[in-house]
Amino acid sequence: MISVPEEKIKAIGDVLNDQTRPLKERFRALFTLKNIGGKTSIHCINKCFDDPSALLKHELAYCLGQMQDADALPFLLNVLDDKSQEDIVRHEAAEAIGAIGTLENSKIKEILVKYKDDPVVEVAETCQLALQRMEWFKLNASENVSPFNSVDPTPPSTTTDVTQLRRVLLDDRETLFERYRAMFALRNIKSEESILALCEGLNSGGSLFRHEVAFVLGQLAES
Repeated sequence: MISVPEEKIKAIGDVLNDQTRPLKERFRALFTLKNIGGKTSIHCINKCFDDPSALLKHELAYCLGQMQDADALPFLLNVLDDKSQEDIVRHEAAEAIGAIGTLENSKIKEILVKYKDDPVVEVAETCQLALQRMEWFKLNASENVSPFNSVDPTPPSTTTDVTQLRRVLLDDRETLFERYRAMFALRNIKSEESILALCEGLNSGGSLFRHEVAFVLGQLAES
């Protein structure tokens, strides 16, 4: 966590929460708060969840998850539980909860179980992934941050066989958890063959799956 005077953090938070500012400035403020970390940054980010921009609120939840700070959990739980929030915002809150939480926290488990069969498919699938992620990390000692400095919705698969990973990625009969594991393994390999396999994923699965494929392709920043 970067050491920054609290008044400066609050000033950055004021930029984030100023709806008269251009969205690009508010996004810069958001990611600055993410990089600073700490309770004040979290409170500034949470204050913005009443904004009319679903895109911005999606990124608020994403940043809170990436911060890996349990102080953000009560706010994320509230967002997931708030059905007036847009579907993509609730989905991202669920993913962030999975990135931070553990199954030992009964409140986290309770709310994820509550919404794992949500009528909004993307919310339901994300809650299922979050529960599976926490169960996996409970049973497996593993690095929680990827080579791309991101906290991912699932751990990567351990195999490096691109042909096998491609098969799992594109197989609708596989669980979403295993398809995500294949996806992140292909990203980490970062070869031409693995990137082409990921590109095929843009025409496979549901909207949540394709959204994540697009995200990892963006992380690769390969033309």
